[in-house]
Amino acid sequence: MLQVGRQQLRRPEKFFQLIRQTSTKRNWLKPNGIETDLRIYNCVAKRNVPFILNNQYFVTWYTCGPTVYDSCHLGHASCYVKLDILQRILRHHFNLNIVSAMNITDIDDKIIAKSENLGKDWREVARFYEAEFWGDLKKLNVLEPNVKARVTDHIPKIINYIERILKKRLAYIGDDNSVYMDVKSVKNYGKLQNISLDDQDAGEQLEKGFKKSPMDFALWKSRKTGPTFPSPWGNGRPAWHIECSTLADMIFGDNVHIHAGGIDLRFPHHENEECQSCVYHDNKQWVNYWLHTGHLSMKGESQKMSNSLKNTITVKDMLEKYTGDDFRMACALSNYRSAMEYSDELMVMAKSNLNKFKGFRTDCLAYLSGKKTAVGLDDSAIFENLKFAQSHIDSSIRDDFNTARSITTLMDQISSISRCINAQPGSEVQTASSLDAVAAVSNYVSFILQSFGFAFVTAKEHEVNNTTEQFDLNALLEDILNTRKSIREKAVADKNDHLFKICDDLRKCLLQNGIDIRDHSKGSSWSFTKRTIEQEK
Repeated sequence: MLQVGRQQLRRPEKFFQLIRQTSTKRNWLKPNGIETDLRIYNCVAKRNVPFILNNQYFVTWYTCGPTVYDSCHLGHASCYVKLDILQRILRHHFNLNIVSAMNITDIDDKIIAKSENLGKDWREVARFYEAEFWGDLKKLNVLEPNVKARVTDHIPKIINYIERILKKRLAYIGDDNSVYMDVKSVKNYGKLQNISLDDQDAGEQLEKGFKKSPMDFALWKSRKTGPTFPSPWGNGRPAWHIECSTLADMIFGDNVHIHAGGIDLRFPHHENEECQSCVYHDNKQWVNYWLHTGHLSMKGESQKMSNSLKNTITVKDMLEKYTGDDFRMACALSNYRSAMEYSDELMVMAKSNLNKFKGFRTDCLAYLSGKKTAVGLDDSAIFENLKFAQSHIDSSIRDDFNTARSITTLMDQISSISRCINAQPGSEVQTASSLDAVAAVSNYVSFILQSFGFAFVTAKEHEVNNTTEQFDLNALLEDILNTRKSIREKAVADKNDHLFKICDDLRKCLLQNGIDIRDHSKGSSWSFTKRTIEQEK
């Protein structure tokens, strides 16, 4: 099925002739500015190209947001998590100031259909799923954009944008009173997908009488029923592609440094955005770098996860079994441009890798605090391995954000140190302290994992272990009191002063942390209390 102006239309056979490699030269234009060592895949150049900063103070980043008519599923989530990893790498690893924006499509045929099915106002439906979307991203530790822009808040700007294109005579009003882009009048159309417009007769029956060419796409869709907005061409609604162009222009102007979304958006959505934006701004290149994430599908299925195919898993359902960090690890183990197959096997592997990093962090804290000794640590070897890891991970990240290779290098880095810390002292002679070397590795591992956005690195311990459920303080204290009760009963039975002292010490410890324990004839109770200087003495 072909999507033109969000209407599902059957593709005539000749239409496939339009989507093919062409000899027309449509080159990526290298921006002027500061060249970095980072190289990013460019779909126009069809290769990795240097990442060039055309502004030394900040980098502009626009992400295509959701159409809020249903719950966010893992296909959406994988896109936003992967893009969050890339943004965090640019911020933390390259120390760049990323200014980000995202649109919310809150008026659409799907939203209207959902509202009719539910018997609710379309605005209520859109606001509900928008709030749910932001809540899901928060649970996945995805940073919100600096600017959020709802389509319905900027209808006048969209109309003005279309009027300017019409004045240039590169768009026209169709017989159905919709406004269409005259694609054949635009030079360099097809630079992202590399398509040809040579077959002018292909698909001539497609929307016959409305459009000049089957490749012409809608800027404004005329509508007589349902939610509509007034325009110079009659009541209707903005088309999908024009929404993002207008909102990105409103925020960033005539050039966007990075524009991101799923690979399914490259054509026609991003292709049409680039086309109409270049026309609007009279320039040859609107976006310097298009970033596209690969599809997510269920293991064993060839088609991507999609609401229309009813093969989705919601973020909420996934979080009942796994954590946001588990899913982030699964995404990091995949190249951001590659397709990803979701399965329990993948998530179990991701969780296993994550637990190894958590275990390494715990081992390092225990060793550095003197609670564990180590066997076989060698300062010079540790620093030599750390030097290699830093160089290898840096080159991996600079090679189109190769997070998978970076994770593998980190895993190799932590395994030998963990073995030494957890080794049982035997006949082997214990080596001199390697506190500085272990601390250096621990810091570096934490820095990289934080750069990838893993929440456990900075979260408190109870937050790490209870990502999917509320921490139950009452249950914990009841367990502590029951254990203390058993110790007291043993102390009474044996008349053991040492055990009585342990109970008293535990009570004082809890009191110092604001929890007052009261002993009674048939048990103990507790309550919160304000800590005072007298209690510390």
